[in-house]
Amino acid sequence: MLHFREDIQITSNVFLCMRERGKLVPGSRREGHNVFTSTGRNILSRLIAWQSIGSVDVPYTHKRMRWMAVGSGTQLEAVNVSSLNNPLPALGANYLSEIQSVEFLDSTSVRFIKSFGTSEVTFSSTPVPITEAGLFADVNPATMGGVEDSAAGGGYTSTLSPEVSTYPPSAYKAFEALTKTQDFTLEIRWDFRF
Repeated sequence: MLHFREDIQITSNVFLCMRERGKLVPGSRREGHNVFTSTGRNILSRLIAWQSIGSVDVPYTHKRMRWMAVGSGTQLEAVNVSSLNNPLPALGANYLSEIQSVEFLDSTSVRFIKSFGTSEVTFSSTPVPITEAGLFADVNPATMGGVEDSAAGGGYTSTLSPEVSTYPPSAYKAFEALTKTQDFTLEIRWDFRF
């Protein structure tokens, strides 16, 4: 008797590049696989299950990928990454930046896109090296009606504040430094393939 086994794997690729007035800056492209952290794995596992099923079904979590952040630190890409090593503020005092758009590449792939503008991350003429990025899951507080997400939802129960830099990412990527100046935008595309 033959048994065919197909492991369901979630793979993710991260693509980063700098652009100057829409054109790719030579040598500014970075790409590779990221790591799903323990926090991300916890959220994804609870996203596909119900906590209780009845006249009103109750999910384990309402969290979805919502934020991206960048940093200038280095650390091993491992499931136990608990925060960016050296997070950089993106806009004013905010470390977390909302994902700008989502694309479905096919029936099993989704892409999260964020473009950090010329005045994001770089607030002066001083160049900023960027060596790490994180993708963060959260709920929309407006849709939760003041109710916290389930404690089983992974890592934290409250909605995230963009001004806090120590949240655990759901996915993490370290890479060779990209030097951002106020002349460049930084585009990040994060693809999940199921």
